[in-house]
Amino acid sequence: MSLNIDKQLASIPTANADSRSQMRSNAERWLVSGTVDQREAAQRMVDALDQQEQTEHEALIGELSGLDTAERVIRAFTVKPMTETEAKLVQVLIDNPGSTSTSLTQTLGWKAQSWHMHFGTMCADRAIYLWPAPNADHRNGKFYSGILADLEEPENLFTMKPDVEAAFERLGLRKRA
Repeated sequence: MSLNIDKQLASIPTANADSRSQMRSNAERWLVSGTVDQREAAQRMVDALDQQEQTEHEALIGELSGLDTAERVIRAFTVKPMTETEAKLVQVLIDNPGSTSTSLTQTLGWKAQSWHMHFGTMCADRAIYLWPAPNADHRNGKFYSGILADLEEPENLFTMKPDVEAAFERLGLRKRA
């Protein structure tokens, strides 16, 4: 990063995520170990990157606010396509509504309650496109699996939310006979 960062600042809106990450990394390094001029330039870069992220986030929220549940799910899984493992997480829940995490995990041939952990991570990774996770009832934090699935307590039975299941059907995942 040179001290004349005006060209780099101007490139932020069109820079890809990797380029922005590199810009931020360089700026953060200069904030710690740069000269006075370098620290000033670095702070301008960090501020500009923060502002761009805020602008894009607000635009995304505005764009998503007009979409219904199914459209938001489709958008989330189009922008960030499912991995093969994530498709298995969704499919096993669609095929086995009203199942415990342990049962879903065993159906996949996995151990412990790993279905719940992986499903929650998949939801959290796309939460910006979906909606906020509900608060967890039994621990401090968010219940990310609750973004896409309903939980029936006290039995701890998971079922895909109907609108979400309809969206996954449009994405090619449907209940198997």
